[in-house]
Amino acid sequence: MAREPSVLDDYHADRSSDEGPTGGGNDGLLHRRSYLKLAGATAAVAAGTAAAGTAAADEYEVVELEPGELRTVRLDDGETHENVLYDQRANNAQVRFRVNGSDWTIRNIGVVGPHKARGSYIGCSVDAGSTGRIENVYLGDGAINQSRAGLGIYVAPRHSGHLEIKNVYVEGMGDNSFYCSPPGGSGTVHIDGCYSKNSWVAHYRLARGQVTNSVAVNDGGGQNGRGLWAWAPGPVEVRDCHFVMNGRHNALVGGASNRGSEVEVYDTEWDDGLVESNGSTINLVSGNGRDPEDVVPDGCPTSAEEAASGGSGSSGDAPSDPDETDETDPADERDHVLVADGEPGEPTDYELTVDGGPIEPSAYDGATINDNISIADDEAQATGRVYGGVDAWAFDGDLETLEADGPATFALDGEEIDPDDRDDDDSDANVLLFDGSEEATTRYEFVVSGDVAPSTDEGATVDDEATVEDGTASGVVANWKDAWRFDGDLEELTVDGPATVVLDGEELDPDEYGDRLPHTLEIEAGDEPASYEVTVDGEIEYDGDDDVTVVSGTTVESSITEDVQRFHFAGTITAITVTEGSATVRVDGEEIDSDEYGEDERLPHALVVDGTEASGPSVYSIHVDGTLAKASAGDANHKAVVSDGTVRGVVADWNDAYWFDGEVEDVTVLGEANVDVEYNARDQ
Repeated sequence: MAREPSVLDDYHADRSSDEGPTGGGNDGLLHRRSYLKLAGATAAVAAGTAAAGTAAADEYEVVELEPGELRTVRLDDGETHENVLYDQRANNAQVRFRVNGSDWTIRNIGVVGPHKARGSYIGCSVDAGSTGRIENVYLGDGAINQSRAGLGIYVAPRHSGHLEIKNVYVEGMGDNSFYCSPPGGSGTVHIDGCYSKNSWVAHYRLARGQVTNSVAVNDGGGQNGRGLWAWAPGPVEVRDCHFVMNGRHNALVGGASNRGSEVEVYDTEWDDGLVESNGSTINLVSGNGRDPEDVVPDGCPTSAEEAASGGSGSSGDAPSDPDETDETDPADERDHVLVADGEPGEPTDYELTVDGGPIEPSAYDGATINDNISIADDEAQATGRVYGGVDAWAFDGDLETLEADGPATFALDGEEIDPDDRDDDDSDANVLLFDGSEEATTRYEFVVSGDVAPSTDEGATVDDEATVEDGTASGVVANWKDAWRFDGDLEELTVDGPATVVLDGEELDPDEYGDRLPHTLEIEAGDEPASYEVTVDGEIEYDGDDDVTVVSGTTVESSITEDVQRFHFAGTITAITVTEGSATVRVDGEEIDSDEYGEDERLPHALVVDGTEASGPSVYSIHVDGTLAKASAGDANHKAVVSDGTVRGVVADWNDAYWFDGEVEDVTVLGEANVDVEYNARDQ
């Protein structure tokens, strides 16, 4: 799975913690100097966690939370949690749902009482090839009057499957109603029949998927957010919606964090504000108008009791096991899904072949199965015509060829692809896969003799942090996958971290492809003795036996009186400081200016990612609007990767530490680690 951790907007405490908010005022809330800490009362885990409900549609359980209680409901793969009303009106009582896995369902849930902490009611993700469902839920009692307090549904960056959100009522959130923009994997989201009112930042915020038959309202009775905010990469489709902004914010917004998106709008009413930023396009295709109505969609609950009883949701009377009633779609069982999204007014004829078979038509993402498609006898080739609608195909193996004549767009596992790039020659390319581990981040670099390009093989997606130039590619993985297709031979490979590397289906040993530490650093003494410190973002080793040189993780501290000290390292140099005297510094034989690598010496603020109390590894991504550099005080952050104010790493039973200036803008933590910030730490 891939992701977009550098495109974060708002930090969240969606990290499966069982700690709860404390009582009284701001003390129980996250604040500037204790990011992501929910300190205080010990939380009670939901009784029976997420036991599958068996109550009739008009019966529901009432759970009254005690003062100070944080109740966390978790679901396993294939599990359903339904027909429960949570009463959190007690002081500092809070319920939340944390679901990451396959084929789970949250259904017929109502919450009475306001949201009282930062973080989300529902924090979730869906594994690749599976579907999660959130149906008939009421989260409409608002949030406490604090900045960024309250979030309805948050979809985590690891999301790589498909999420259906249907008939959900959210009102009065301070940090988005439906926050579905982080996913950097191939995950998609379909929001249908939902209602959002008076929530700040955005009502419907997503990176890829659909919003249909839904309503967003700013009426002056609370906070005002964007109606729709489409993030990269897109596409986002909007149909049959109403955006009632009343002049308080923009109805349709595309693009964020210097990246654009694509939005197509059909049969939708909106009043104020259409913004295309960062190269985004918002295409008002057909049937749109400027007269929206504030009306709750049919089937969407307007009270907690109505939701818990199943009285509004279309699936409220369904059994707890979705497999008993839902027909299995081929997309639920196959490794890959290809979606052809047609353009109204002009047909697109297309043909695809896959490696092996079978290939099957699918209703994935609202696609229709019609008479304009056909499948070859070997079940490895299919043809179709799409005209203002959507076709979808599910299959195992690789997509070998795709030919198209017309304006339709195509997406493979959620990532848009160009049919011109999928010719017969591409099927003969080599595939190099980096399968990351949650134990630590892995930095990699390789060189090939031919052309190289990122790919979506084996469920990987294109990582914006990956780079490629003149046959050399590099990137970083943690608990996701990066994949590359290339011609020619693999000539060099450097891997720093626990990731598994697979070439054309066979695991390989990186040591067989060049040096583990491919770069050389040389420090040459000047006219007088010199002391220095060097930090890299990979590993570094001393090529000598000098007793005064200290190598600790990524940092070298030494003194030199004459001659040259030589080191071998992987990654890049992040800081060089000559503390006394003068010295000449060379990297791979070329002299560099050490004054350009000393930023951490003047960075005033400290940031620590603390994994010592977590029950397992935590993956994190943090972005500041200034400079960020590793601090040698960190126990193990030589495995973290720093670039342009963003760091991505993993902690388990250790701390990672950093210096920075500016402000912390974005934090995402998957796990139980805490992130602590000390402003002006050097003065304390």
